[in-house]
Amino acid sequence: MDKIKSDISLIENELLSFEKNLIDIIEGGDDFLKEDVKKFLFNSPKRLRVIFTFLFSKILKTDNKIVQKIALAQELIHSASLIHDDIIDESKTRRKLPSLFCTYGSKMAVLEGDLLLSYALFELGGTTPQILKIFADKIKLTLFGELSQNKNLNHIISEEQYIEKSYNKTGNLFMAGLEALFTLGEFNLDLKNNLRNFLKNYTIAFQIDNDLKISNDIKNGNYTLAVLYFLRDYPEKKPSDFSDDEKYISLARNKKEEYIKSSLKYLDKIESPYKKDLKKNVLSSLGSKI
Repeated sequence: MDKIKSDISLIENELLSFEKNLIDIIEGGDDFLKEDVKKFLFNSPKRLRVIFTFLFSKILKTDNKIVQKIALAQELIHSASLIHDDIIDESKTRRKLPSLFCTYGSKMAVLEGDLLLSYALFELGGTTPQILKIFADKIKLTLFGELSQNKNLNHIISEEQYIEKSYNKTGNLFMAGLEALFTLGEFNLDLKNNLRNFLKNYTIAFQIDNDLKISNDIKNGNYTLAVLYFLRDYPEKKPSDFSDDEKYISLARNKKEEYIKSSLKYLDKIESPYKKDLKKNVLSSLGSKI
């Protein structure tokens, strides 16, 4: 988090307030797991959704206390989804610490994830009915994406299906923050669409990059883009025959770079001193040198 903050000092005050608000939420709950939850929430988190929302608010010039609540809801929902993901994937670690699932089992982990969701709902209750509806819709679409992914486990899907799944998994919660900000004022349609297209392309690149780092997806029947490229060339082979072939990993990386370039193309159309900070975060979060 320190490195990220050094890159975006223009929103340092917003981030400091966010961290204080988040810890106050966890401290204020009557939860005997709160110390473990605090370790999970504050152990080197990326806070990308939060950072993007604050930078978008600067670009849109929305100086509103509701922005903090939007960012808090995003992070709490995201954190709840990670806890639930660890149960589904039977992951033993999260952010280099034992996962709540590993430490307390699935029942307690489910309840803890649900508790974070309740905190998010409380924050959204302090916004507007329109923003609450936006978040409800985006969470629904995210869950449809997760259901679709689990339905297609051990199935070979097309590249187009993979891209759609990637956006549904990752993009909707990012987009919830942006669409919520759009309700706080009157904004030029071109600006709104450029921000939407920037964010959509970024989140697809983000998910491709994330999948490249996950080693157990083949075992779980969730095939990455590199595996799909491999099977496209060798339809007679099985996913388990893929062994981190650099050719197909490079193809997946190239696809990621295509989406990064597309996201930056839309960002370049926006007139704002804050777009430089957005670009820094795009490149640093995806390990790109474009």
